[in-house]
Amino acid sequence: MKLNLELSNCYGISQLSKEFNFVKTQHDDGVNSLYAPNGTLKTSLAKTFKDVETGSTTKDLIFPARATSRDIKIDDVDITPEQVMVIDSYNESYSSQQVSTLLVNDELKQQYEAALKEVDDTRTNLLKALVKVSGKRDIASLLCEVFDKPEKSLLELLTELSEQSFSDQTPYSGFKFTDLFNPKVVELISSGDFNQELAEYVDTYDKLIQESSVLSKTFNHQKAGVVSKSLTDNGFFSASHTVNISVDGEKQEVASKDELNQLLQEEQEKVLQSPELREKFSRVDGKLKNKETQAFRDFIAEHQELLPEYQNLQDFKQNVLVGYLQSQQSAWDELVATYKQNQELVANIVHQAQQQKTTWESVVDTFNKRFKVPFKLSVENQDEVILNGAAPSVQFEFNDGRGDSEQVSHSSLIKALSQGEKRALYILNVLFEIEVRRENTQEILIVIDDIADSFDYKNKYAIVEYLRDIAKKTHFNLLLLTHNFDFHRIVSSRLGAKRSNRHIAIKSPEEISVRQEKYQKDVFNAWKQNLATNELYLLASIPFTRNIAEYCGHEAHFLRLTSLLHLKPDTTDIKVSDLQSLYRAVFTDQVELELPNGNELVFDKVMQCSDSLLAANRESPELESKVILAMAIRLKAEQYMITEIADDAFVTAISSNQTRALFDKYVETFPDELETISLLDQVNLMTPENIHLNSFMYEPILDMSAHSLYQLYADVKQLSVTE
Repeated sequence: MKLNLELSNCYGISQLSKEFNFVKTQHDDGVNSLYAPNGTLKTSLAKTFKDVETGSTTKDLIFPARATSRDIKIDDVDITPEQVMVIDSYNESYSSQQVSTLLVNDELKQQYEAALKEVDDTRTNLLKALVKVSGKRDIASLLCEVFDKPEKSLLELLTELSEQSFSDQTPYSGFKFTDLFNPKVVELISSGDFNQELAEYVDTYDKLIQESSVLSKTFNHQKAGVVSKSLTDNGFFSASHTVNISVDGEKQEVASKDELNQLLQEEQEKVLQSPELREKFSRVDGKLKNKETQAFRDFIAEHQELLPEYQNLQDFKQNVLVGYLQSQQSAWDELVATYKQNQELVANIVHQAQQQKTTWESVVDTFNKRFKVPFKLSVENQDEVILNGAAPSVQFEFNDGRGDSEQVSHSSLIKALSQGEKRALYILNVLFEIEVRRENTQEILIVIDDIADSFDYKNKYAIVEYLRDIAKKTHFNLLLLTHNFDFHRIVSSRLGAKRSNRHIAIKSPEEISVRQEKYQKDVFNAWKQNLATNELYLLASIPFTRNIAEYCGHEAHFLRLTSLLHLKPDTTDIKVSDLQSLYRAVFTDQVELELPNGNELVFDKVMQCSDSLLAANRESPELESKVILAMAIRLKAEQYMITEIADDAFVTAISSNQTRALFDKYVETFPDELETISLLDQVNLMTPENIHLNSFMYEPILDMSAHSLYQLYADVKQLSVTE
C-alpha cells in the first residue's frame, strides 16, 4: 500500500506533500515511523486522519479563514473512512464498543441457534398469537413481569405454567389487556377510598349470588358460562342431550345452548340489577368520572361481572394472561414440547458458553502478562453475551498488592489509578478495537499517535510487543507518530522498519517537510564515517570523542577536547588539524583521516555553523545541529561570564562543572542582574553539563525544540555584543 498526502492549512500544517510506502515483503512489515518534535506536525496530522475516519471536515482552528486542502490517497484512490483507524495518544473517557463482538464464540452461537431454531419458530408463533389476542406488543416481557420472572426465563415460565392446573380462564381472552388494566384505573384501585367502595360492592355481590336460585359463589355467571361453552363445544346439545338446572329447588330441563345461556344471563341480570347492588355500583362508578378513567367506566359498565376481580389485581392479571395462553392452547403445547426436547442440549451449550475462553479473554490474558497494573477484568454474563446478544457486564477487580481485592466500578477504578495505569486501561480498550479488525481482511491504515507517551520502560516495551504483533497482519499498515525520539528509535528497530520508512519532520514558516531519518541505528558510526565530508558531523563528534578518550584513559586527549566544550585558555587556538590528530589517536579505524581546511580554528567553525543554523531558522530535529548549538551556547555563555567575573585565579581553579561554577560566581558577584541571571540559568537547563557516550543521553537535546535553542543562542550572542 502507498499513501499520498497533499495537505495545506490542516490544524496548523501549512503545507505538506509526502508519499509513504507500506508495501510488505517477506522480511519487512512495511511499518513507517515518523519522529516530529513538539509543535511540528504530529497532533495536527493525527487530527486530520481522525477527520477522515469520522467523515468530518478538516480546518485550521487558529486561522479559520485560510483555505484548507486535504487530499489523501491510498494507491492513487481517495481514502475512505473504512480504510483508516486513528489511535489517539490518550482518551480517558474512551471505551471500546467491540467487547461484545470479541466475547462471541461464533461456533458455539451457531450450535445454540441451531438447537433453538425449532423453539424460536414455535415461540414466535405463540407470541404473535398472544399479541393479537391481548393487544400488547410486549407480551413476552409482560408475562415475565406479572409472574415475577426474568425475561430470559420466558421459556421456563411457559413450561412451568403448562404443568400447573388452572380452571378455564379463556373467557378473559375476549378482552384486551389495556381495557382491563387501564394504568390510571390501576393507580386508582390502589387508593384507599376506591378500594373501600370496591370491597363493599364485592361483599354485596357475593351475598346476592349466594341468595340466587341458580348461581352461587362457586358457580357464578362466569363459571356457568364456561360450562355452557364446554357442553356446546363438545357437541352435547347437538347429540340431543339435555341438562337439569335447579331453580328454587325445582328441576328445569334445558335442551340447547341458547336456552341455557338465557337462563344463566337472566339470573345474572337479577343480581346486577338489584337495587342494593346498583347502589353500591354507583359509588364505584362515581370514582371513575375523570377524563383518564372514562374509557374504563364505559367498559366496566358493560361488564359489571368483572368488577369483583379487581380486588386482587395480581391474581386477576395472572388469570387473564393464563386465559390468553389457554386461548392459544395448541401453539402453547407445541412450544413447550419443542422446548423440552431441546432443553438438555441447550443447557449443555449454555454451560459451554459460561466456560468458554473467548477472544476477549485471550486479549485480557495477554495484557495482564505484559502490563503491570493493579486491576483485572472479567465478564459476569458471558453466556448471555455469547448466546443472546446481551450487553457485556464488565467487572473490575482491584488489588493494591496487600493481599485483598475488591470489585469496583469503572468510575471508581479511574479515580484510583495512576496516570500510567489509566493509559494502560485505555490501551486495553484500543486492543479490543484492533482485535476485531484482525478478522476483517480489508486493508486498513492504523495511525498511532504517541501511544507510549508517559509510560515507564516496562510498559513501553509491552506496547512495542503489541505493535510488532499487529504489524505482521497483512492488511494492517502502521504509521507511528511520536515526538519522543527514543520511542521512534525503539519501534523502528524492533518492528524492523526499513531505513526509507524512518522519517523526521522539519518545519519552516512555509511548509513541513518529511525526510528520511539518516542515523537511526547508530548515530555515532554515521558521524565517524563522514568526518571528512560533513562539517556538522565533524563538530558534533567532539563530545562523543571526548567521552571515548576519557573511558580509554587518554587523559591528554580528553583535556584537549574538553577545551572545545568549556572555554579554556587554549580553546580559541585549536585548529582543524589538531582535531584530525585527536580523532586519529582515539579511533583506530581513522588513522588515515584527512580533514580539509586544517588551519581553520574549530571554535570559529562552531560559531559559524551555529550562525548559519540560526539564519536558516528551520525546526530541524537533526541531532548534530542541536549538539553544535548546545556547544556554541555554552561556550558563548562561559566567555561572557569569565569576562564579567574578571578573576583569572578563580577560573583557573575550576576543576569540574565549569559552567555551573561560573554561573554561581556570577550570581554572587552580580545579584541584581536578574535578566542576565535568568538567561544564564536557561543555559544550565537547556545544554547538557556532560554529553555521554550513550546515544540515549542525547535524547533531551534531540527532543528539544530547535527554535528554543536558536532563541537562546541569539540571546547569549546579544549579551556578549552588548557588553
